[in-house]
Amino acid sequence: MSRPGDWTCRSCQHLNFQRRDMCQRCGESKYGDLGFGGGRMAMMGSSFGFSSSGNIGTTGSDVRPGDWYCSAANCGAHNFASRSSCFKCAAFKDDFSSSFSCSRPFASSASSRPSWKSGDWICNRSGCNEHNFASRMECFKCSAPRDTY
Repeated sequence: MSRPGDWTCRSCQHLNFQRRDMCQRCGESKYGDLGFGGGRMAMMGSSFGFSSSGNIGTTGSDVRPGDWYCSAANCGAHNFASRSSCFKCAAFKDDFSSSFSCSRPFASSASSRPSWKSGDWICNRSGCNEHNFASRMECFKCSAPRDTY
């Protein structure tokens, strides 16, 4: 279970180790809203959202089809599909779209999302929309049963 100093994310209720400053699941700051848009620490530094291993810095449940990463110098912020300019630096989405592929929207298929595997599913309960592993028969967050198709 948990150890002294471990903390529960206010945004997604994920239990995090003491050493983490950001939620492992959703990227929320351990310390709350620090002015990066609703408390989410979406800035990934100059790596434009990619870690040294090539993985995108946010989890699959945070990145939705059409979302984009700002490719302006030293920004890399994750932006929702509805935004035409970066929430962090105000650069327009189209200003950099041809210069860095990460600014292009994500494809709509689940298989293109990072950390997704065949059979994974999204909870359809209103307000939940969490990514669940294929082996789960109910949502890990809200316990709604998996819809069968």
